[in-house]
Amino acid sequence: MFVSTNYIYLCGVLNKRMKMQVLTLNNTGRMLHEVYRVFKKLSEGQQHMETYITPEQFGLLHAISTKAEEVIQKDMADMMGKDKSAILRLIDSLEEKELVKRVADSKDRRKNYLMVTKLGYKVIDQYVKIAEDMMMVIQEGLSQDDIDTFQRVVSHITAKAKEM
Repeated sequence: MFVSTNYIYLCGVLNKRMKMQVLTLNNTGRMLHEVYRVFKKLSEGQQHMETYITPEQFGLLHAISTKAEEVIQKDMADMMGKDKSAILRLIDSLEEKELVKRVADSKDRRKNYLMVTKLGYKVIDQYVKIAEDMMMVIQEGLSQDDIDTFQRVVSHITAKAKEM
């Protein structure tokens, strides 16, 4: 759900050079940017919540919660495309809010595993509800066939990108 301005710029440049007719990267970038903008706006409207987090903090917290195996800081940096120091700051802020905790590896003390706390899961549920409500509004007027086609296209593009 997180879109960088560099990605949007790249989409625009590639779109102009390739003159794509069917699926323009520029439109994809704009769509991602708009969805992120709306989620950020809705999230900021939740500052009254007991534990407010930014969309970026939510992205990391949610990513940690969905990993089946043990999560280490380096994995999160790779997954989110950020350097270790940026991820460290995000983790520090989540730990300060008692949403995650670090657990040192018993065999390698340099390695810290990340675990979501009960409060962290509660906050995740609150923000997932915001995202679900947002997506219901965004999808208004689309048929199930439209949504299925969109999911197929996104899956195809994602799979092709992962192959590269």
